[in-house]
Amino acid sequence: MIPNKNRGLKATLFLFVFALMYVQATAQSVKRIELPLSGNTAYQTVPLGEKGVLLISKPDRGTFNVQKYDANLERVWSIDGPIESNLDYVTSSYDGQAVFLLFSKYRSSLYQIVKVNVGPGFVETFTINTLDRFEITDFKTLGYAVFMAGMVRNEPVLIYTQLTTAQTKVLPSAIKGSNAIQTVEVDTAHHLVNVCFAVKKGRQTKIVARSYEETGELYTQVSVDPEDDFSLLSGRLQVLNDSVRIIIGTYGYRNMQSSSTAASQGLYISKIVGEETVFTKYHSFTDFKNFFNFMNERQQEKMERRIRKKKESGEDLKLNYRLLVHDIVPKDNHYLLVAEAFYPEYRYNNNNMMGGFGYGGFGYPFGMGLYNPYLWNPMYGGRGYNQQIFDGFTYTHAIVTDIDQNGNLVWDNSINFDHVKSMDLREKIRVQTFSNGNSRLVYSHNGAIRSKIIKGDQVIDSDHVIPNETNVEGDKVRKTSTDDIDYWYNNFYLAWGEQRIINAAGDPQTRGRRNVFYLNKIAY
Repeated sequence: MIPNKNRGLKATLFLFVFALMYVQATAQSVKRIELPLSGNTAYQTVPLGEKGVLLISKPDRGTFNVQKYDANLERVWSIDGPIESNLDYVTSSYDGQAVFLLFSKYRSSLYQIVKVNVGPGFVETFTINTLDRFEITDFKTLGYAVFMAGMVRNEPVLIYTQLTTAQTKVLPSAIKGSNAIQTVEVDTAHHLVNVCFAVKKGRQTKIVARSYEETGELYTQVSVDPEDDFSLLSGRLQVLNDSVRIIIGTYGYRNMQSSSTAASQGLYISKIVGEETVFTKYHSFTDFKNFFNFMNERQQEKMERRIRKKKESGEDLKLNYRLLVHDIVPKDNHYLLVAEAFYPEYRYNNNNMMGGFGYGGFGYPFGMGLYNPYLWNPMYGGRGYNQQIFDGFTYTHAIVTDIDQNGNLVWDNSINFDHVKSMDLREKIRVQTFSNGNSRLVYSHNGAIRSKIIKGDQVIDSDHVIPNETNVEGDKVRKTSTDDIDYWYNNFYLAWGEQRIINAAGDPQTRGRRNVFYLNKIAY
């Protein structure tokens, strides 16, 4: 009897492990809903994790609408509210408790901010005045505190507003040398807003990171200076506890930088304890095992020969990449770093009077969108030349690296993007880690979901493509004009976008052509 029990236990354990592997390797749509699109109707999506998802729209010029759907994509409530008729939707900010909607118009000093209480479903509206010709690049909220970064006459400005008192002030950002605000991020765990400045002097750039409290008071400031040959091109601050802070970003050789070019050589990580910098480690992409996997085999071989030849002479092959760096992910005394490689594209013969740099030029389904900080950032030089007009960002690949507590590179891996292009620069890749050491990399493109499962520098499941089906018999998706995906909660992802669908033999509701906005809950 005992052997049979052991065999049964082993069989049960095998089935459990197999089921776990199957869940990690397959994906399926749990539920999909569609909202009809007509005229200029469009939606913005704000995932709320287990609390559900918000859909934001402007039915007409003087009205906004917010709908909340629960985690089963059932509508919970819908609210209409008035807005100044000349104001457009710009963006939103979610601090884990409430969603704040920002409305304004091109280069206006007037802003309306709508606080949406996602539980009971009521809104509060605030009107604030900022600075004339303020060109906003970031909008973050913490409680009733609002932090807005941007440019005024090509100078970086950080504005703080306390909504309950309607008090607005410009936070001091005077740092010796020309500077640009790189990132503004909310740290909900420590109730701070972290701001990184790139400070440029000649061809060398350093990073200054500041943390602000909800009151707008400066909590802490740290500075990372590069080695003599380098410039620090970007930075993101992560507060690990009261005394330990991590700054990560990209660096390049100083003599490769100019007023119109930022050439990234690799990633750096700096650890600060108290006021002392414990280390700053530099990791050139030439030392990565998988960084150049986005190239074809012939290109990789040529690149490897060039790298090897330079290293044999004691030098490093100088590179020129742009990377969008994600937040750092602490994991078992190590740090998981994710970054996406991209480049800006330009075109000619555009009669748009805003020249591709105004609110209307960034491909948002409605409203203005934010000014893109990478276009206005002197470290990125994205404005093009003469009659060239900005035509979006093309993503080539994303890298995932594991860094130990001493800043050393343990392993790296990558995933290639399949001709992904976006008018706004934002994180495309989603990374989910598992207790068995696996990591899943996911992104959305042309309505399909693409994924790759890795374990360290090894590939477990490569280039998995999951179609985003409508689940209606006879449907044919003719066009997916916008699509996105985000990790939602537990083992669920949320996909959304706009599609044009035809169905020659459906029921009266689905037959013929239809333009829809969809939400798709996916178990993966």
